[in-house]
Amino acid sequence: MPMNTVIQEKRKELGLTQEQVAEYLNVSTPAVSKWEKGITSPDISILPQLARFLKIDLNTLFCFTEDMTMTEINYFCREVSDIVQAEGFIAGFKTAIAKLHEYPHNETLLYYMALQLDGHLLMSGMDDTTKEPYEAEIISWYSKLTDSTDDKISNSAKFMLASRYIRSADYEKAQEILDSMPSKEDIISSMADKLMLQVSIYEQQGKAEQAVKELQYALLTAVQKVQLLLNKLVDAELSANNYETAKIIAEKSSQMPELLNLWEYSSFVAPLQVAMVEKNSDTCIALLRKLLNLVTEPWDITASPLFYRIQANINPSQMLPALLSDMEKGSEYEFLRENEEYQKLIDEYKEKLK
Repeated sequence: MPMNTVIQEKRKELGLTQEQVAEYLNVSTPAVSKWEKGITSPDISILPQLARFLKIDLNTLFCFTEDMTMTEINYFCREVSDIVQAEGFIAGFKTAIAKLHEYPHNETLLYYMALQLDGHLLMSGMDDTTKEPYEAEIISWYSKLTDSTDDKISNSAKFMLASRYIRSADYEKAQEILDSMPSKEDIISSMADKLMLQVSIYEQQGKAEQAVKELQYALLTAVQKVQLLLNKLVDAELSANNYETAKIIAEKSSQMPELLNLWEYSSFVAPLQVAMVEKNSDTCIALLRKLLNLVTEPWDITASPLFYRIQANINPSQMLPALLSDMEKGSEYEFLRENEEYQKLIDEYKEKLK
């Protein structure tokens, strides 16, 4: 809890009035009132005296002995997401910064805030100039987290940082970070498959529903990874000028969502990659119309027999501002901007944001 709350709660526990605290510290009663409201803070010179009077140590007064639990962090993540939805990215960012100042040494909180705000910034629809200070702050968080003693946090931060360097064409830095990360094969080869053992335990204990849930989450992660690999393979084949091979792979990628109950949006991503490289305006516009339509419709993952146990707060409409921003400003869409049908499509869906 913040210092102002500590002062107020400890004062009340001891049955003291604000006047008594003020008299002991030789300050005014309104000054104590402002401390407890968080408007101002006590002068550093009287903090030891204040701590002794409240029968606590300085660590307790500064909240150095407290930390957020994982439950509290998850709750706060939802709170930030709600603020971004209601008031915009900047309001959510300021809320996160305030909490990070309150818990400056909590790496888990910093990790989740970096990932969450990174995602919100990507979907904010802001122009690059407006994004710049927020991008810089998030990058500084990832850089700090690469030194974490928690391997999960450290490796995830390195992954995100390397991804950003790739996007900014700083391949030397990206490679340097990548070389410091363990390969997934090294991790897997050093340990047995924990998931399979856990599922076996659940089944033997009669916890079949828990086993189903664990397997569904693992399956969703696996099929999403396969879809991502196929789309990356399409990109690579297009870069190698192997257009026919790229089209075959794109077709297979487009079949996955129907086969494995994934979001239909994924069906059109790889075909759009091919159409964009070929600069086929009609096909691009048709595919973009399908994508835009899908992000305005809810997707219920629990309707799938493969994933009905997965609890997910999926709101595709959050992607609409970012998608429209890319269509208006992204260099890859430049060849479409003189197309009247393309501009009508953008205008049509911008109206839906109002």
